[in-house]
Amino acid sequence: MGRLNNIIRLLRPKHWVKGMFLFAAPFFGGELLSWGTLSAAPIAFLAFSFAASASYIINDIADRKTDRLHPDKRQRPIASGEVSIATGTAIVALLLTVSAAMSYFINYTFLAYIIVYLSIQTFYSMSFKNTAVLDIFCIASGFVVRVLAGGAAFAVPISDWLFLSMFMISLMLATGKRIGEAKLLHENAAAHRESLTGFTPGLLNDILLITAAASLVFYAMYTIEQYKNFLYTVPVVTFGLFRYLMLAKEGRGDPTDAMTGDRLLSLTVILWLLSVGIIRYGRLWGIN
Repeated sequence: MGRLNNIIRLLRPKHWVKGMFLFAAPFFGGELLSWGTLSAAPIAFLAFSFAASASYIINDIADRKTDRLHPDKRQRPIASGEVSIATGTAIVALLLTVSAAMSYFINYTFLAYIIVYLSIQTFYSMSFKNTAVLDIFCIASGFVVRVLAGGAAFAVPISDWLFLSMFMISLMLATGKRIGEAKLLHENAAAHRESLTGFTPGLLNDILLITAAASLVFYAMYTIEQYKNFLYTVPVVTFGLFRYLMLAKEGRGDPTDAMTGDRLLSLTVILWLLSVGIIRYGRLWGIN
């Protein structure tokens, strides 16, 4: 059981929650409950999740030495030696094979987006993570590519305003993650993450505020363009952004941990999703 638990930890299934970005286009576009979306959703979600897990393992192998300097990451299976590099590499090969096979049954465009995602994440693990600003763009690209891949998988066009909203939100989340690392590691920050030497606390805070403000503006524009009543969800989104800014300033800006660990932020996201769902799909349920 111990070996199996280590392999499960290696996959980081908690981070599969990021796969929800795949459903942004069909959810907002009113196609989430269509047969085409429902039938393809499990395969698309698992295909991207397996690809993401493969990228996490590649990153863990590349970062195994610096991860041992991190109070939390040193417990990861590769860094701690509980899973060998050979085993990790074999799991990567298996995950990529299964992901590619599943993506093939979706469509070629979806498969292409997964290849783009893996390419960016591999370059990030091998080099780009050491360059300030470029590193947060690589992290943000993972969320954006998921949105685009979802549009391809479910044949739903991506609005320009939705793309811009997701791009800025992704940059905000990536920046919040960096702020958290800097606060946690203090003097060991440079040894663990070279790119952190290129960021000053003031610069990271500036980027965080700029991207949060841009996210709110672009989302408001998207609500007006897409579906008039969506405008009433802007206050909920505003509260959620403010809550995340508070968490990021406290050093708790890791996207997955913030979403799953902060009850108020989680409730805000649920309320937002329910609000959008009622507005967009209420007629199907006789609500509006």
